[in-house]
Amino acid sequence: MFYYKSLLKKKVTEYKITFSSFASGMTSEIDEGILSYKYAKRCYNYRIENGALRDGIGFEPLTLPKSREDLSDERTLMMEPSQKVEKMWLYTYYDQENKRTDYRILYYNRGEIRWIPIYGVGIFTSILASVIYNTSVPNAINYRLDGEDYMIFSSPTDGMWKYNANRMAQRVENGPSLVSMCLHYERLFAILEDGERHRLSFSESLDPTNFNVSLDEGGFIDMQDDRGRLIKVVSFNDYVYVFREFGVARISAYGDQTTFSVTQLFASSSKIYANSICVCGDLILLLTRDGLYSFNGTTTNKITLGIESLFEGIVNEKCSSIYHNGKYYLALRLNFDDDEKIGCEAYSQGYVNNAIIEIDLKTGDISITRGIDICSMLLVDDGDVCKLLACFNGEHEKDIGQMTHDGKFFGTPMKKCWVSPKSNLGYPTQTKRIKEIFIKTKSPCLVKVTTENTSKTFTVKGKDITQRIRPNVFGEQVEVSFISQAQETDISCPYIIMGVTS
Repeated sequence: MFYYKSLLKKKVTEYKITFSSFASGMTSEIDEGILSYKYAKRCYNYRIENGALRDGIGFEPLTLPKSREDLSDERTLMMEPSQKVEKMWLYTYYDQENKRTDYRILYYNRGEIRWIPIYGVGIFTSILASVIYNTSVPNAINYRLDGEDYMIFSSPTDGMWKYNANRMAQRVENGPSLVSMCLHYERLFAILEDGERHRLSFSESLDPTNFNVSLDEGGFIDMQDDRGRLIKVVSFNDYVYVFREFGVARISAYGDQTTFSVTQLFASSSKIYANSICVCGDLILLLTRDGLYSFNGTTTNKITLGIESLFEGIVNEKCSSIYHNGKYYLALRLNFDDDEKIGCEAYSQGYVNNAIIEIDLKTGDISITRGIDICSMLLVDDGDVCKLLACFNGEHEKDIGQMTHDGKFFGTPMKKCWVSPKSNLGYPTQTKRIKEIFIKTKSPCLVKVTTENTSKTFTVKGKDITQRIRPNVFGEQVEVSFISQAQETDISCPYIIMGVTS
């Protein structure tokens, strides 16, 4: 007689994992093994809007209106083929002949200053004759002197010039070499390039070119302590704030210089990056080696972005920042710690910066654009024309770009990526079978499913309806990616059907 013992069948339970919204954004600060699928462990070049993945920040060639009467009729500028744009400024002046306020974009190009009128039919740039900065990029500031509007230039090595739209630029004899400057109660406060950079100088009242030291003219304040060199000076909330490598000082500077007083407010254990310091409404934001901070004029608080690990091992001395429309933009270098080469990262000659962080100061939402090497940014806003401009390192060093939200960099769609954590989904040691993935995407995209055993990529066409993919992928650890290099991206409502074997 034979006795048959029935084989034990493994139990398979079906589960649904939903990405009802991508709104939770990205975090790199939680181990991906325990990170919820509602977060991305890596997300770049997407903009998360209403819970969907859409096109992120891009740049296109600068266009400017031909006239004030029709702002939509724009001209595309012809840039010098051999030039390198490294810094930009907005010069505002009153045009006496036409009795109106006018504007010019000025920029630094290989030792010279060139300019472009915001309004006009001309497509070529012009040079400011005689203004030469051979050894360092100058700083510049708009100032009204003797009833006329000037742009004052000064660099750490090449002295001071003043420029007016109605006359030739003039060198300021014995003008100081300045590192950073700001206007405050009719005086120019500036960090003097004295080697050690411990001196804050200030001009005579109503004359920003006169730094002669006397009780009736200019003067200086020395700061000799362990907070390091002076790196940037800012006028904010009726005070002058001096940012140093490891601290912040506040100067009360009203009226007579004999009444000026200095208060040391903040000592940092991490170095502050000068170009990250930016006035954002009622706050100043600044980047240090250990992350981003907000400063309200008295106290400093660290801003938790959830991506602090991306700053590790990176020096960001050449970052750039700007504030626009309630958002802080920071162009910098990030350590994505993957094998991808996105945009500028693929350049054989290397890159300086590779990312832009956009932070909405009202909602706290952040987005990351990867693969663009920005060296400087400028906001142009005269009430009618409002554009955020950037100049670049690398192959687009001769160009000035204006920000878009179409995800393209000078006409080329950028690769966009959203990657989930690689996780056991709360079922350790148990094998999962990814049976189906449902997704709604209006443009073509790739869906990549990766486990410890295998990786499969599926092409999804753009449609207005939800589509189904059958990966049939097995593994204990599961990672899902949504990748696109299409235009007009709109990915929403994905969810996964999986079976868990027990």
